[in-house]
Amino acid sequence: MLAVDPQGGITGYYREEQDEDALKSCSFFLAGKATVGSTPVVTWNNERFPGTLTPLGNGVELRVEKGRQHPGCGLVLLPKIASGLEFSLVRETNWRELRRIENKRVNFHSTPSEATKMRAFVVAGDVVGVIAESGMWLEVEYPGKEKTTRGWMRAAETQKLTAPSR
Repeated sequence: MLAVDPQGGITGYYREEQDEDALKSCSFFLAGKATVGSTPVVTWNNERFPGTLTPLGNGVELRVEKGRQHPGCGLVLLPKIASGLEFSLVRETNWRELRRIENKRVNFHSTPSEATKMRAFVVAGDVVGVIAESGMWLEVEYPGKEKTTRGWMRAAETQKLTAPSR
């Protein structure tokens, strides 16, 4: 998942799972400021690792030399991450940032109001794409495995993706 704000700030989230005998997963966040050509980014889960994000015709190339050192990634992520993995555009969005869900369960609302709670929800650790903001509310999308859910939630129930200082 990638989002770019109007000032060129990039936030991203990578997650891959393999389910053989036991579930293996790799996930990390990334952030940077868009430049012409390759953009320097920082990736993190527990530790920070530098990398680059390069636009391609219909996607991007992500290069993180130590990417497989993120927790669980040595078992799941291809070694080619060190020299650059190519990702194709799956769906074009108008996300301006990504945010992580903080609360155990957060319901979507059809409008920015407590009175319009929907049955759909996300859980702690999920990542949503932010489309718009209205006061203390965010209009977001969550690309689930089967469908994308769109609605509103309170900004306080999310956390900005900010790289740790070290």
